[in-house]
Amino acid sequence: MKTIGLIGGMSYSSTIIYYEQLNKLSNEHFGDLTTPKILLSSVNFSIIERLQHDGDWNQLGHMLNNEAKALEQAGAEVLALCTNTMHKVSDEMLENISIPFVHIAESTAKHITNDGFKKPALLATKFTMEEEFYISKLSEYGLSTVIPIEKSREILHSVIYDELCFNVITDSSRNKFVDIALEVQNNGADSVILGCTEVGMLLNRENVSLPVYDTVQVHCKDIFNSIIL
Repeated sequence: MKTIGLIGGMSYSSTIIYYEQLNKLSNEHFGDLTTPKILLSSVNFSIIERLQHDGDWNQLGHMLNNEAKALEQAGAEVLALCTNTMHKVSDEMLENISIPFVHIAESTAKHITNDGFKKPALLATKFTMEEEFYISKLSEYGLSTVIPIEKSREILHSVIYDELCFNVITDSSRNKFVDIALEVQNNGADSVILGCTEVGMLLNRENVSLPVYDTVQVHCKDIFNSIIL
């Protein structure tokens, strides 16, 4: 297997899921205790979060580019970013990087289109739902994205940053997320993208009636498939 380079820590809760899932996929694939070699660069999320809300995406792109270079120099052969929102600066992150990059939105779009769906709802941070970097990538695959109403977007964003990023899980917030999933279904969505790596902590196939695409799960599958020699 090739060596995986992960840029994580945004948040630590979802990065743990990446590590666990990639190792599980390896165990299942080989039928034994074989695990992939993973190099992890875990950034200070406090700095990332502040720069996000300050709108300093240029600095964020520069920071992630430094992390990507360090992983490549350390021997990573495949690169992945363990967050949806920070894919906003993926082009800047990849400047002068020569190893392959597994893009989370591309992975998600491929899985949705392969299953025959056309109109997924996107539940994520406000950055991901309201800016073009993610939705435009989905549209490249012929998908028409359904976005929650403004009040619902505020709820999603607040719960993600104020609760889930701290690994705080409450029934109250779960119920709010379930209601938002029902809202987008009523607005014509035929599937649901858990478009923040933390959203899967509250929503899944058991409490959402539409087909659910957990971006962490589909991303990990594509990352793992990319390292098999």
